[in-house]
Amino acid sequence: RAISHDIRTPLTSISGSTSTIIENYDLLTKEQHVKLLKEIREDSDWLIRMVENLLSITRIDGERVQVIKTATMLDELIDSALMKFQKRYPAQEVQVPIPDDILCISVDALLVEQVIINLLENAVIHAKNMTELSLTVYPRENYAVFEIEDNGAGIPAEGLSTLFTGYHERSAAPTDGKRRNMGIGLSVCATIIRAHGGTIMAENRRQGGAVFRFTLETEEVDLE
Repeated sequence: RAISHDIRTPLTSISGSTSTIIENYDLLTKEQHVKLLKEIREDSDWLIRMVENLLSITRIDGERVQVIKTATMLDELIDSALMKFQKRYPAQEVQVPIPDDILCISVDALLVEQVIINLLENAVIHAKNMTELSLTVYPRENYAVFEIEDNGAGIPAEGLSTLFTGYHERSAAPTDGKRRNMGIGLSVCATIIRAHGGTIMAENRRQGGAVFRFTLETEEVDLE
């Protein structure tokens, strides 16, 4: 029900914008045409990402499909994820201090990339008044710890317990007509990380903002 609601909103917007263009083509200015077409493109891109998320859940939860892990260098994984994120949000700067140690993790790289992108995108969409966004990775025993931090308004206390379940109260949805895909996006993240044997959590920072943290097991790397 929640997914259907989230998908219906951009589809309604696309239908409304295209109808406006068709019915008022000669009456609209060039700027109005461009504005409507940009909105159609934004809604279409959002729907594509929603489908990617749904396919990821199906892939992991399917009885015949398992996560295929391969040894992946951490810096290459982060570079790839950031490149894709910057294409979507070119104006959003992300601080990325990379650890000096060479870390290798055994993962499905495309799925973990999607987790990083989803969490960064979640901050852009939901972290009200955010001015700083960072992605930090550091080793802890046999794990690589990933932290996505922002200095926004933080997460409402009543929403922390159900953040990764995909079930959020519809009453909390915005009334401005904008999409809010936090539920399905974070549900996908949790599914992917747990399928890798890792953990994922979120909390508010004392200095303001929120931090999303997940862990993945590391492997020893032979540099010879």
